[in-house]
Amino acid sequence: MRDNIRITSYQTILLIIAFRIVLAFSYLPAINTPPGNQDNWIMIILSMFYTIILCFPILFLSNKFKDFTLVEYMDLIFGKVFGKIIGLFYSLIFLLFAIIFISTMVEILDSTMFPETPTWVTSPLMIITCIYVSYKGLEAIGRGAEIFVPLTLIIIIVLSILGANILDFSVLLPILSDSTFKDINSGSIDIGMKFLDILILAMIVPYLDKREDLNKIFIKSLIYSILIIVLMVVVVQAALGIEQAKYANFPFFTFARLINVFDIVHRIESIYVIIWIVNNIGKITGYLFFSTVALSQTFKKRDNKAYIIPMAIIMFVISIIIKEKRSILAVKEPLDKISLFASLISIFIIPMIALIVYFFRRNTLKDKTSAK
Repeated sequence: MRDNIRITSYQTILLIIAFRIVLAFSYLPAINTPPGNQDNWIMIILSMFYTIILCFPILFLSNKFKDFTLVEYMDLIFGKVFGKIIGLFYSLIFLLFAIIFISTMVEILDSTMFPETPTWVTSPLMIITCIYVSYKGLEAIGRGAEIFVPLTLIIIIVLSILGANILDFSVLLPILSDSTFKDINSGSIDIGMKFLDILILAMIVPYLDKREDLNKIFIKSLIYSILIIVLMVVVVQAALGIEQAKYANFPFFTFARLINVFDIVHRIESIYVIIWIVNNIGKITGYLFFSTVALSQTFKKRDNKAYIIPMAIIMFVISIIIKEKRSILAVKEPLDKISLFASLISIFIIPMIALIVYFFRRNTLKDKTSAK
């Protein structure tokens, strides 16, 4: 797959930003993260510090193995048997989150726009689009990001400006009066542990046109995405109020529906919906694509395309089962715990163990990588 495939640093930054803000676009989980009050914007900014710490092992290894994806260098570090197990684990992690994203997206579409349309109709439409883009490959995903992500960021900023007349910033005061140091830090750690998109970056590294930009890509995408999420949280809290924002299923969408400028500009949420759908499809496509790349590299296959449709079918079947069993948005707490546990293992625990093993085997690994 790697032959002649390249993605620019700019495209990668846009991808990571888009993947990071999609959840905020959907149900803005940062609103309910401790301390869960007017100081959440401080907690989100502080989360950058913890994100850097938690992502350090995987970032360090990706800098050392710039010619290899996450799955490939895990295989080098741990050997064939454990390497295959870990490669399969990462493939399943990508698939798990793709399933969560498609299930959430379909449920939001069904509950807000297509209440009479069965899930087995809306879900395949999304998945078929994801399959098509996945077949086009990484370069197509990168080009898509170059077109749609700047547009997304512009729309978020424009919506925030148009809704200025309904914002009451007094609800954000007084600062730090209702929060403890423990609450702010626990919320920041929670946000930091959910930076799952570092895995996407670790899979992209060998395809970068400038691999030496890896650290810049990470820092820039982290800072820009955090600033956008802070903007969304502040705007939603100022528009809906602190408590109502916490209980809104789709906070930023609810804010967009309130926008009415001089009785001329209204029903602007339709623009939000279009951009929201595009970004969700982009994120699901990315996770589906890298799930198949991880699987193909685990089993030493050159092409990942053979795995795209089988993985997509699994996504479809499980998303239907989830929808029929119970609302995924109604079980936010257990879903958050599963996501947190899976993220912690995949972005910190396994890379940390790999980093320790690397320091013991670095001379041997240097010979192996130079031989390849």
